[in-house]
Amino acid sequence: MEGKHLYRFGEFNLCVEERNLRRGDRNIPLTPKMYDLLLVLVQNPDRIVEKEFLLRSVWPDSFVEEGNISFNIRQLRKALGDSAQEPMYIETIPRRGYRFVAKVENVSARDLCEIDAVAAEPVESVVPDTVARTRWVRARPVLAVGAFAMLLAVMGSVLWLSRGTVAHGAPILSAPFAMEKLSTDGMVFHAVLTPDGKTMVYTHRNGRKQSLWLRQLETSNNIQIIPPTENFYGGLAVSPDAATVYFTRGARPPGANQLDIYRLPLVGGVPQKLAEATQGWISLSSDGEKISYVRCPYKDDEFCSLWIADAADGKNERKLISRPRPLRIADNKISPDGRKIAFASGQSWNGSNEFTFMEVDIENGAERELTPQKFFNINYIAWLPDQSGLLVTALKMPDKSYRIWHVSAANGEAIMLTADSETYSRLSLDAAARTLVSTRIEPDFKLNIYQTDDAAALPRELSDGTSVAFAPDQKIFYSTTMTGDQEVWSINADGTDQRQLTNSPGGDSAPIVSPDNRSVFFASNRSGEVQVWRMAPDGSNQTQVTTQEGGYPLRVSPDGQWVYYRSGLHNTLRRAPLLGGQEEVVLSSPGVDFALAPDTAHIALTRRQNNQYIFEIVSLGDSRIEKTFAPPDPAMRPAYVVWSHDGADLVYVLEDEGRENRSLWFQSMTEPKPRKIADLGATEIFELAGFALSYDAKHFVVAQGNWNHDAVLIKGLKP
Repeated sequence: MEGKHLYRFGEFNLCVEERNLRRGDRNIPLTPKMYDLLLVLVQNPDRIVEKEFLLRSVWPDSFVEEGNISFNIRQLRKALGDSAQEPMYIETIPRRGYRFVAKVENVSARDLCEIDAVAAEPVESVVPDTVARTRWVRARPVLAVGAFAMLLAVMGSVLWLSRGTVAHGAPILSAPFAMEKLSTDGMVFHAVLTPDGKTMVYTHRNGRKQSLWLRQLETSNNIQIIPPTENFYGGLAVSPDAATVYFTRGARPPGANQLDIYRLPLVGGVPQKLAEATQGWISLSSDGEKISYVRCPYKDDEFCSLWIADAADGKNERKLISRPRPLRIADNKISPDGRKIAFASGQSWNGSNEFTFMEVDIENGAERELTPQKFFNINYIAWLPDQSGLLVTALKMPDKSYRIWHVSAANGEAIMLTADSETYSRLSLDAAARTLVSTRIEPDFKLNIYQTDDAAALPRELSDGTSVAFAPDQKIFYSTTMTGDQEVWSINADGTDQRQLTNSPGGDSAPIVSPDNRSVFFASNRSGEVQVWRMAPDGSNQTQVTTQEGGYPLRVSPDGQWVYYRSGLHNTLRRAPLLGGQEEVVLSSPGVDFALAPDTAHIALTRRQNNQYIFEIVSLGDSRIEKTFAPPDPAMRPAYVVWSHDGADLVYVLEDEGRENRSLWFQSMTEPKPRKIADLGATEIFELAGFALSYDAKHFVVAQGNWNHDAVLIKGLKP
């Protein structure tokens, strides 16, 4: 005991021999890898510790994903009460690693390292460590055979269900309960259980490629069914005898093409194509004879339709129902008796609760509403085996998370089952309805600020965030993530003076700032649908601007008379008066990608012409095309198009078809050739206003990151 080593920083003592972290007389719960990671950082204070060094030091026996580092860093910050935005202990160095910024004192100690069994809290792993020498394999599928790192997290939040108000046959989730987190790298997008509940079939993404796997839940063994290919998977289903897996797959990028349906023996083989041009949502009948799926021609009279066919060969196709524009059809599930199909249909463009939950009779096509409850969106559906009800994952505004709901088949009563802050997506029940597999989605987007005059300069991370805008005084306004609390914040370009500006029951996003720097406009669905709102830069005086067809603000006219915005429902260019008057349509069909110029008299339209993208600069007054420009590479797609604030340049991101390589370009209005500013790499950019240029054009901010998809296993359901 005489030679014990202790590192002291702030209010904490890190005891080396005992491998514990103490704050005063209490232990701070750490997993083994969290401790190892903290020790490496503490032993290298005020130095940039590269990610590669951390991988070699903390996981010396294996190759692991860098995602393990960021996951454990987040857990460490929670344990230390630290913040990524204003770090007291662990600072993120974008693209390189981390730095321990607190003052560290290395001392020898005895008493401070001893554990007081009475005063100390019990040391419980926040997230239990992986089993020794079963590691994540970098540059290989994460769920490799014999190398799957299963995480068991005991949820502090509670999934609850009131026994007295649930229709017969609804699953009861006892609380508290254990939940197995079956992945941690955020790359498991689809997961489905076999009827016996012993095996999970799932897809895994690694870079551009996706593969199909099965996992034996009791043994944790994983077997690859289909090796990685540059295809996109859209959905999974397993036959009732667990002998065949059905999946939808298409060429990358997702959305560029429709998906085809295949069937494959679960033990592997050659996939057999059953149907073409579908959307990904598939369902099998309980006898394995029929398969249902969705097609979306995107026509005015048939935006999406629901189909059924023979599951063995795809023959005897039959359209059951269709929906006109803009209503789409999402997930669908054939009932256990094989007579009906439950399906979700609606639209989410205007941010209101307009998604309905329906069923259709397979024989005669008659439709029936399953519940009067309406949702913002319905993701996935699962029938209870006794057909007494269904489980769905759905989001109902003004809630901010997709939750698991139970819908009674008898009376349509919809009861929310989950009360935590997680967002649940996929749903799959075993035949006995005692085990459930779901996927949870967590956004991980960071605001990175770059310099336009120095392409080699590393970006600086400002905060978690999504849509972003610069003010004339260089202050940055942004919204937080799409799940959890989605609010508007402000921050200085140097990362100081971070402030929350909105706190509404709905979601607030897509802020812009008026040229006079006096008003911030943003989109909010706090009224029940997306409308444009206005507030002062300090968050005061929040008032609704649009009342008819709302949307997402784009720009304020130079004279301060109008706010221009993109319609959430129809993607049209509209404007609303700020001093009284009627809202009006400016351009009814601008296309998917357009950017309004600072003078609000011109618009940049992105067109596809002769197998190449072009920009057209169009006068809004007379619809005259004044200029035409072409990006430098015809194989690349322009995206995130904005104007410089002086109107001299069109600024855009150029990305390849697979969205793996991105770069920033400036197109001068007076020069024919664009100039490259910076490489942005392969990291995903947030779709809605995820890019902003400063007024002096010296800096730009990009919301970069990923949507993490991880599979979880929930047990303990009772019929």
